[in-house]
Amino acid sequence: MDPETTTPFEQFFADRIKERGISLKKLADVTGITPSHIESLLRGDFESMPSAPYFRGYLLRLGQELNFDGEEWWRQLKKSGLVKNSGSADTLPRNRFLRQSPPKYLWAIGVAVLLVIYFAFQAPHIFGRPTLTVSFPDSNPYTTASSTLILSGTVTNADALYLNDTQEITVAAGGAWEETVLLGAGPNPFKVTAKKFLGGEASITENILYNPVGGAALPTSTVQPPSSTPTGTASSTPTSTSPVSTGTRQ
Repeated sequence: MDPETTTPFEQFFADRIKERGISLKKLADVTGITPSHIESLLRGDFESMPSAPYFRGYLLRLGQELNFDGEEWWRQLKKSGLVKNSGSADTLPRNRFLRQSPPKYLWAIGVAVLLVIYFAFQAPHIFGRPTLTVSFPDSNPYTTASSTLILSGTVTNADALYLNDTQEITVAAGGAWEETVLLGAGPNPFKVTAKKFLGGEASITENILYNPVGGAALPTSTVQPPSSTPTGTASSTPTSTSPVSTGTRQ
């Protein structure tokens, strides 16, 4: 309805509430205007309303909720002399109805706390030592009659895995790894090393004794494996102890 008509605001306001089908309590809740002030508007008791900046803010908020031009009604009510005039600064006080944003330093503190929590949980993974195991061969030293052998095991918390410090070994998603090696007659040492970019490293050195069928006996007692598989059996009387390693064997 156009404010230029002769309809009093209190009647216009009551009609809009009825059309909207909203209770006074609900209207007060959604607009933040006290029920007593809404009742004063319904009676046309503008003297009971707060000073001009607040009254104008009430009309604007009621207009948004009830779909009418609160600014135009404000001008009409001022023109008719029905509202209090607070002077030239006839605007709402700053942030009266606006939610203030938290100070920027609070955001910075929140981000810092989240980073500290993240690094507290990730520190062992970032700076810790890798865990390396060798599941085959299952003894050290190990004797075989095959010229090839598949080294295998698992590794966790490592950025890279190397054979003899130069050849990188591919690691599966679950941490399993395997690498086929060629053997020469006699002892064949193979060093497997797991490394981290910011952490330490773990290594295991496997000594593989290659004794081809029909070759000269090596100074260790062996049981020859089937020729169809690239594996052998553990030496029963190793001639030397295993090198010290920082990994573990399964």
